[in-house]
Amino acid sequence: MNLASSRRPTWLNALAGVAVLSALVGAWAGLRLSPPDVNQGELIRVMYAHVSVAWVSFLAVAVAAFAGIAFLWRGARRYDALSVAAAETALLFGALTILGGMTYSKPTLNTFWTWDAKLTLTALMVTLLAGVFIVRGLIDEPQRRGRVSAVILIVVLASLPLNYLAAEWFRTLHPAKSIDLTGGGVTMDATMLNVLLVNVAAAALTFAWLLAERMRISLAEHDLEMRRTRRGPGGGDAVRV
Repeated sequence: MNLASSRRPTWLNALAGVAVLSALVGAWAGLRLSPPDVNQGELIRVMYAHVSVAWVSFLAVAVAAFAGIAFLWRGARRYDALSVAAAETALLFGALTILGGMTYSKPTLNTFWTWDAKLTLTALMVTLLAGVFIVRGLIDEPQRRGRVSAVILIVVLASLPLNYLAAEWFRTLHPAKSIDLTGGGVTMDATMLNVLLVNVAAAALTFAWLLAERMRISLAEHDLEMRRTRRGPGGGDAVRV
């Protein structure tokens, strides 16, 4: 598997097709298979997209942070490229989480936003992810750039457990969890649970596609940068003084 090749791999095209198809299946299941909720009515259909991108944003942060840890340990360029690719996708999914939450919140809770703990922590996660790219733009030296962004991503990763538990620990307008990984079990209707899992799988496949696509571009950019470095500022071979 050579992502740095100029030719787009066939398996990447196949992954893109599977991701798009799964997203269409997830949208169809959410609109056609799911029954309306007793309390929220048809608005429950927004939940499938909102929860799916929120969970996958956490997954993307974890991938970015662990790739950053690998870069701090080994210093290999490919780990920094993977960390950046995952962080970009985490930023996208994090922003979609906030937009989806606001869309879901207005008709159900009569407000787009409130600065309670869970929503504030989610906004902080997105802000720190954006900060990764601001900081990277300010640092020219590649190794230092990778180390600084890795440290920021580790901080974001450390905030995730607090974000997950914030709805229980603090007063919030955020609905109680229907799937409680801390021992509360699953209280969601079985059909709704299946539709949600289909949409989570679709979001995860989309994440995998975007991650691989960004890695391919990043490695190609790295190859180009290395060629320019070898040629030197005037286009000829660089010399050491």
